[in-house]
Amino acid sequence: MNQHQGPYTDRALAIVGVSCRLPGGIAGMADLWTALREGRDLVTGMPADRFDADRFVDTSMPRAGKSYTAAGGFLDDIAGFDAAYFGISPKEAAHMDPQHRLLLELTAETLDDAAIAPALLAGSDTAVYIGISDASYGALQMLKPWTISPYTMSGAASSIAANRLSHAFDLHGPSMAVDTACSSSLVALDRACHTLWEGTSRVVLCGGANILLSPYHYVGFSQASMLSERGKCASFSADADGFVRAEGGGMVLLKRLTDALADGDRVHGVILGSASNSDGRTLGLSLPNPQAQEDLLRRVYADFGVHPDELVYFEAHGTGTIAGDPMEAQAIGQALGIRRITGPLPIGSVKTNVGHLEPASGMAGLCKALLVLRHRTVPASLHAAAPNPHIDFTGLGIDLATENRALKEVERPVVGVNSFGFGGANAHTILTDAPPRPEPAPCTPPPEGLPVLVTARTPQALTEAVSRMARHLGTADPEDFYDLAYTSCLRRGKHEHRTAVLGHTPRQAAEALTGIAEHGSRPP
Repeated sequence: MNQHQGPYTDRALAIVGVSCRLPGGIAGMADLWTALREGRDLVTGMPADRFDADRFVDTSMPRAGKSYTAAGGFLDDIAGFDAAYFGISPKEAAHMDPQHRLLLELTAETLDDAAIAPALLAGSDTAVYIGISDASYGALQMLKPWTISPYTMSGAASSIAANRLSHAFDLHGPSMAVDTACSSSLVALDRACHTLWEGTSRVVLCGGANILLSPYHYVGFSQASMLSERGKCASFSADADGFVRAEGGGMVLLKRLTDALADGDRVHGVILGSASNSDGRTLGLSLPNPQAQEDLLRRVYADFGVHPDELVYFEAHGTGTIAGDPMEAQAIGQALGIRRITGPLPIGSVKTNVGHLEPASGMAGLCKALLVLRHRTVPASLHAAAPNPHIDFTGLGIDLATENRALKEVERPVVGVNSFGFGGANAHTILTDAPPRPEPAPCTPPPEGLPVLVTARTPQALTEAVSRMARHLGTADPEDFYDLAYTSCLRRGKHEHRTAVLGHTPRQAAEALTGIAEHGSRPP
């Protein structure tokens, strides 16, 4: 029997750090929220540096050996990587899958967001679970045998996506890559949750990454008629004609809620429950099983004591495929929607904004779910002016959110996140609010002000870090200044190059940092 602690149980897990890189220049949670709030469609055409679209793409008609679309959600830069920061030689970095490089950067950003110095985790039982499935980088290198080096095999292996993080940060807990196709990162999250519940690790890093490098995947998905010809992820819409491929990644740092509160961590959100299952045998390997999806939802909400009426939003898998959307809607409605007495359950999908990140898509959905809870708003799901006529939204008790709307007020607001793989591996995670932060103890700053410390590995990086801190402080709440100063000096990792300023307010500290960034000294 679970012991309840207010809205939480003894199985509640805290998300204490989070980072993401998504299409359209999204470099963090604030960027993602802006894109969601503004209803931006971040799908574009193929960048010229990926592959020869003229050779592999023909949008005029379906053809053997060709993709009928070049649309996708793309990162601004997949080549840039500060290898020296991670102690990696340029020769080794050149043979590393860019997905591995992205995951290293996301890990560093997640630890920074969590205000946990990497040195504090070194040698610990911290676990790493990574969702990843595309091995294109290594395969493309193999096409040119004369380029193969001693670093090729380790640089290309999917297992190294997780193992390299454990190596770089000296983490001694379980370290594994999870490949269940499009549900990989949420299945990885489920494994992460079980590791914390079992008590074999005190901290877990979990994430996923996807980079679109190969033309052959476009051709293969086109031959299976899975991609949208229009280049739109129109989840649960009458216009749905397939998904749009996308790249990016996300990372979270997890602890048991009791440990996070004891450690004084900021909590982004709380995982109440998680589960996974499989479709089993269906009419075809890639055809979903709505009964298995329904069974998963019924079980996870029952096992973790969450009533359907507590749900304020449901982040669906919602790929925009003709077969998948109606089956998922049926499962959500049968398991949750028709059991509610407080009205239809709002549903949507981040894929309508950024595209389908395939193995990393669960991380994108998780990030959106955290933002829905933080901002008390459900962003619009795009491209759905007309709902899918094959879905009985009213009868199923679900409601596609096609415009921004405020969350319904309930005692414990809960958001569910779905993720499915095209081989039948399903996962679901249940999130709720972070606990309210305790009132800070009265503090009288010293006459000279509070110190703000910025550190970096190189002088160039320090200049950029100083500018970023100045921008952050320039918009910070004055009531948060003590916490910001404390975190910068005592919680974050310290690097060789450092700058410190004193200030009585965040704006004053921001002005001092801006002067250093622009002139190398404080402003007069």
